[in-house]
Amino acid sequence: MLKKLKNEKGSATIEFLGMLPFVFLIVLIFWQFLVAGYALMVTQSAVNEAAKTYAITSDIEEARDSAKGFLEKAGGNLVYESMPEPTLDNKNFEMTLNVEFQFSILPESLFGELSKIPFSRTISGRVME
Repeated sequence: MLKKLKNEKGSATIEFLGMLPFVFLIVLIFWQFLVAGYALMVTQSAVNEAAKTYAITSDIEEARDSAKGFLEKAGGNLVYESMPEPTLDNKNFEMTLNVEFQFSILPESLFGELSKIPFSRTISGRVME
């Protein structure tokens, strides 16, 4: 009996199986950080696109549609929330895009509002006439 207890055959497999959930969790957290970084870049690009549209047309509805379209094409975890009227100073404007980021590893059905993070991006531009 004592001989069987001292046998360490298969202990590496048991240790590996014990560590596997932690490694999986770290990979999921790292993946979520990558997705969040991508969401920030997409949101900035969407507000840039909206600002270009607004600079040319001076129409906020077209700018909103432009931002919504950009976010839809990017897909994923971003939901358009709002784009308030830009503040105008002479021909210069400042535009803000508000979005919600949905965590992929926290399902909304279990975590509710905790699975969403609202954030916004702002850009300045000049109306062309």
